[in-house]
Amino acid sequence: MLRGSQLKRMRILKNMTQQEIADHLGVKVNYISMLENEHRDIPKDKYDKWLKYLNSDEAKKIRDKRLEKKANK
Repeated sequence: MLRGSQLKRMRILKNMTQQEIADHLGVKVNYISMLENEHRDIPKDKYDKWLKYLNSDEAKKIRDKRLEKKANK
């Protein structure tokens, strides 16, 4: 199982926000922050869903759309 800091690194490398992860997991951003900073243990169900989402086509589409908006500004 990856640690919170490792999930954070993956999220950043994939250009995703804590808000996107929180929305997908159905939690608040501050909870994601606590997990990433290892102030709380990550429940197995959230961990599995988080890891799966980081590698999903759905997440890729959201990232691409956000990056496209930034490029068109």
